[in-house]
Amino acid sequence: MAIPPTLAGLRPSNRYRTRRAAALILGISPPIICALLTKAPDGWDLFERSGSITTAVGLLLASPRYIQHGVLELAMLNLTDALRSDSIELLEDIVTSKLGLALSAFGTVVWGWGKYLGWWSFSYLAIWALFALRDAYRDSARVRRAG
Repeated sequence: MAIPPTLAGLRPSNRYRTRRAAALILGISPPIICALLTKAPDGWDLFERSGSITTAVGLLLASPRYIQHGVLELAMLNLTDALRSDSIELLEDIVTSKLGLALSAFGTVVWGWGKYLGWWSFSYLAIWALFALRDAYRDSARVRRAG
C-alpha cells in the first residue's frame, strides 16, 4: 500500500486541522441551520442574513496574521527575516487563508443571493472543492518534479 505524497514531506499538525475543522463548522452551520428552519418558499430571509456570519468567520480565518500581530509587529515582520515562520507554519497559513477566503465568498453569495438561490447556494462549496483539489494536485506535481 503506497503512502500518499505530502507537500515536500510536510504534514499539518493537529492544531491546524482542529482550527480548520472548527472554522468550517462555525462558517457553514449557520446557513445550514437557517435553511432547515425555512418553512415557506418566500421565507429565505433568515438564511440570507446567515451569510453575514459566514463571511465574518471566513474573513477572520483568512487574516490571522493581521489579527494576531499589532501594527508595529507587522512592520517588523516585513523588515527583518528573523521573525519568518518555518515551512510547515507558512504552508498551513496559506491553506487556512485560502479556506477563509472561500468561506467569505460563500457567505457573500448567501448574503447577497441566498433568498433567490436557496439550497443552490451550497453548490458554490462543491465548485470550490473542485478547484482546491486541482490546486493540491498541481502543487504535489510541482513538488515531485522539483524533488
